[in-house]
Amino acid sequence: MPRVVNLALAALLLTVLIPVATHLGRVGTTVRVVLVAVCTPFALLVVLCLASAVRPGSLGRLARRVRSRRA
Repeated sequence: MPRVVNLALAALLLTVLIPVATHLGRVGTTVRVVLVAVCTPFALLVVLCLASAVRPGSLGRLARRVRSRRA
């Protein structure tokens, strides 16, 4: 079940990001910079959702490793 949710969330976010990316050539430079800055966290979220769908639990293991390195 979590795989389906992660894939659905990634697909939903991609339906928002793809039109933004395809129309970047038509806007000014300042607008491009703002759009890229706003869309970057969403693109990262898509990557994380797909990674979690491919290997369930992989993000939890990564988070535990990062926390153990900090301590």
